[in-house]
Amino acid sequence: MRRTQDRARASIRYSRRGDSKSRTNSLVVQTSNVPSQSVLYDWAIAIASLWLGAGIFVDTWHHFHHDVETFFEPAHGLLYAGLLAAYVCTAVVLVHYHRRGYPWRQALPAGYGVTLAGLVIGLAGGLADLIKHSLWGFEEGFNALLSPTHLLIGAGMFLICAGPIRAAQIHRPRTLAAQLPLLIAAASLLELLHWGTQFIFVSEAARMNAPLIPASSPRDALTLLTLAYYKQGIGLLAVLVQSLLLAGFALYLKHRFDLRPGALTLFMLLGNVFVAGAHSNDAGQFAAVVAASLACGIVGDALRAGYVFAFAVPAVYWSVYLAVLAATMGGIWWTPDVTAGSILFAGLVGAFLNALCNAQPRAVR
Repeated sequence: MRRTQDRARASIRYSRRGDSKSRTNSLVVQTSNVPSQSVLYDWAIAIASLWLGAGIFVDTWHHFHHDVETFFEPAHGLLYAGLLAAYVCTAVVLVHYHRRGYPWRQALPAGYGVTLAGLVIGLAGGLADLIKHSLWGFEEGFNALLSPTHLLIGAGMFLICAGPIRAAQIHRPRTLAAQLPLLIAAASLLELLHWGTQFIFVSEAARMNAPLIPASSPRDALTLLTLAYYKQGIGLLAVLVQSLLLAGFALYLKHRFDLRPGALTLFMLLGNVFVAGAHSNDAGQFAAVVAASLACGIVGDALRAGYVFAFAVPAVYWSVYLAVLAATMGGIWWTPDVTAGSILFAGLVGAFLNALCNAQPRAVR
């Protein structure tokens, strides 16, 4: 027994220094004492993850358009129903495999330890949020976004969604149907990150959102100039942050998995549609996000992982987004230099990320 344990430890130590094949072997060693893949549980957590991603933005939209005076309201109910679904599915799987002889601590399929941790953290955050709202009422704006109890719930949801992705790293699904739980969970993670960065999701580039020209009021020229720079800066920050997210997820999925045609398109659409719905005040804004997501997903599906792929995904997204915005919203107020430069900036962000992703220890000089 001791000799077997020593060989397992040696295998794990070796895998940390080895290539991707040895890392896969180490996962087999580390997960040999837990149940093998459960396709049904993969789907259950993936659907619960999408439920959470949709629910959090339904709740966001509700806060935007209604005065929230009680914790027990429909939008909160939808969000927490998603959490409840994840709890019920996990409890069923735990009991099922425990009855088959697995200890409680090892009764979840490989990769889902983080999901269990997320359920515990999410429950703690939900209870704390209930108490906080009961004592001090409800937050608005950045107070709601940065509320510690909300961040705790978000952290729990993030870990819940990570389960199908970690399971896919072990089992390496090869068909589009088998990759769907992975793609749905990854898209839900992107939606959660959009929730944390929602104040810089919309570029505000439509002409109707243009700041006042300083010359229109000479007495307030300095104030108006400051506001114009501020608004332009927020728009460029949206380009930077959203490009990092899109390129980062796309590179991760392309490098880690043998994605089937259509996989990245589905991921981009699911990963952007809920935040777009919550933050779009006009149909043109929503259409711009949907069209841009489809376009960059289709281009990403057609390309192999590399610098061209990493450049094209965010660059195509912002090209189509700004074009549709201009066509449906009466034009954009960004200058040609800012527009073209933003698209190039987005592509370079992706290319720089690819350089980091592809760095190999032996290739560094």
